[in-house]
Amino acid sequence: MDYRKRMERVERHILAHLDEDLSLDALADVAAFSRFHFHRVYTRMMGETVAETVRRTRLNRAAVLLATTGQPLENVATICGYPNGQSFARAYRAAFGETPSHTRRSRVAPVLLLPENNGEIPMYDVDMRQEPGFRGAAVAHSGPYQEIGGAYEVLIKRCLDAGLGGRLGLLVAWFWDDPTAVPAEELRSHAGVILPDGVPLPDGLDPAEVEPCEVLVVTHKGPYTGLPEAWGFMYGKALPDSGRAPAEDEAPFERYLNSPMDTAPEQLLTEVVMPLAQEKSS
Repeated sequence: MDYRKRMERVERHILAHLDEDLSLDALADVAAFSRFHFHRVYTRMMGETVAETVRRTRLNRAAVLLATTGQPLENVATICGYPNGQSFARAYRAAFGETPSHTRRSRVAPVLLLPENNGEIPMYDVDMRQEPGFRGAAVAHSGPYQEIGGAYEVLIKRCLDAGLGGRLGLLVAWFWDDPTAVPAEELRSHAGVILPDGVPLPDGLDPAEVEPCEVLVVTHKGPYTGLPEAWGFMYGKALPDSGRAPAEDEAPFERYLNSPMDTAPEQLLTEVVMPLAQEKSS
């Protein structure tokens, strides 16, 4: 799987179909990716979200049309995917700091460029291995991911009430939405814990299970506030470099190898685990 070629195919499709459906679902189909993974990969590899690419490409095309043709403003708006001339003119001025009429008079097309990324790219240990799988218990959380701690409090309390103190495995978490595409208040996640074999699911908790599969693992050392960068490394480098496709039927998750209750923040270890699709035999 050549991730770069797939993302560049999406870029070319956007450029050629500015007045058509450029939703995440439509562009995920162009990339031959599930929507769940597509936008995360695209954002990390291309340096901007899909919405930002669409906006930038539409406005750059509009600027060229205004500077080099005599097409009416309404026509330019339609060609570039805007519903009407008014909304187009507002977006144009906000982006370039000048009106469409100014560009037409000057015959010089302004350009929106990709934002520069001058920061250091953190590096992580990456491992491809067999995941034995596990079953666990979980509590759903809605809202900003950094507030998932409340769900863990509920989870642990219910497990302790069920008499499982000292018998619980590692904590895990699933994050179901892309925070670059979904408002923070609408984000969905699950706070989970691995249960030993033979331990029944406590009342009031959701079942959670990971089937045995091959996985790609990025290990993050340090405070949990650094985990977004680890996920970015997974989607922007580790997964593309692996040449493997993510599994469609198993969600990626975090697994916490130690606890902030007895570990200094700089010594915390967290695995970002990406289940991989089974390779097709030739």
